[in-house]
Amino acid sequence: MSRPTAMRFCALYAVLLRLRREERLSEYSELVDRNEREFGSEPYYHTFRAVVLRLEGELASLLQAIEHSREAARLLEDVPGVQHQVAEFIAEYLERRDAPPQPKELEEAESSVDRAITLSYGRVAHYFETKARVLCLKNDFETARSLVRRAIELEPRDGHDYLRRISQYQTTRVKIDVFAQRAEWIGSREAFRTEMSQFRTQQLELLGLLAGVVAFVASTANVASQAAGPVAVRLVTAMAGALILVFSSFFLMVNNGRWRRVGLSAALGFVLLITGLLAPSWLVHV
Repeated sequence: MSRPTAMRFCALYAVLLRLRREERLSEYSELVDRNEREFGSEPYYHTFRAVVLRLEGELASLLQAIEHSREAARLLEDVPGVQHQVAEFIAEYLERRDAPPQPKELEEAESSVDRAITLSYGRVAHYFETKARVLCLKNDFETARSLVRRAIELEPRDGHDYLRRISQYQTTRVKIDVFAQRAEWIGSREAFRTEMSQFRTQQLELLGLLAGVVAFVASTANVASQAAGPVAVRLVTAMAGALILVFSSFFLMVNNGRWRRVGLSAALGFVLLITGLLAPSWLVHV
């Protein structure tokens, strides 16, 4: 307690940084709790609280951690590490949540990590890895993969965290591949659902068409049976032409407008329909 407050806080920050790098997280949490009373008003302490809340493993706790990170970013807007923490925690939350990410959430995460990269002049490797995770959530997988490669290239070979960071980057690379495969599967599933919906619609349309055709044939046959011979012939001829036209139109729709396949039958149906409707009067008296 004989040291100035600022010096003691710097020492605390250095110890916490080392504990986090070494994954000694229970000691980290204990040290944050022990010094809360003395240093809790420091803006940086929001980042410490965020890390502790993240350790709890629950999504609700992670949301609270994001709020602390945001508050720290508001108070320390020119500190790249603080800005990066916001993006990192949002990315983790969106990766773990079942619901798809919202555009505003992705925009906030990308804006935070871009600011961190700008403030650090693009020299911090794991900032690019975090941006890769954000872009992966936006389904921009190729750019995400290129950013992971950049992070691996930038990571200092002589750094104490080199092996841990490289392992983390490789894990992110695998995660991107998994997300890409999932997106492809979801796209295939949606395409299949669309095709099935269109197929059901076509089946209903076909059933309606067949019902109409049956009703038309039955009514025409009934009228023709009660009419005189020549008139009955004209009705049957017109009915045959109408049926050919109806089915030609249906097959034209099913074959996506390939009119050449049904053009001949449609022409035949049209001729029969016109013949039945406009046959010369002498035919009636034959």
